[in-house]
Amino acid sequence: MPSSTAVRKRTSAGAAPRKKRAKSGRGSWVRFWPLIVCVAVTPFAVRAASLLALAGPKAFALLYPWVEVVRSPALHLPPAWLDPLAQWIIYLQFLVYGALMTVTYRTDKHLRAFVIGLCAHFGALLAVVVLAWLA
Repeated sequence: MPSSTAVRKRTSAGAAPRKKRAKSGRGSWVRFWPLIVCVAVTPFAVRAASLLALAGPKAFALLYPWVEVVRSPALHLPPAWLDPLAQWIIYLQFLVYGALMTVTYRTDKHLRAFVIGLCAHFGALLAVVVLAWLA
């Protein structure tokens, strides 16, 4: 058994170097799950939009608030731009949410990515309310 004088204490300079973790094969596609989910949700949301449009503009604005932001008279966009821009937003809104959540996603931060996606959506709802008040 070694004596107590033979054992050295580790200092910060003499600490053993940390080993790097080996990258797993599934880590490369798992970080894109928010984008994959949003791509899968988009066709169902477009179908739901056709049903919600029958319920009125307020129900449609809950699903696609960015369309209502663009259509706001307070922005003074040319009428020729409104329909094509609204169509683009309908198909790209959830893809942008997925891309935003994918950029902010980290391995142990699932909730942060979800909250950022919700903040983007509810921020648009707030913008609809503010622009309606300004117009």
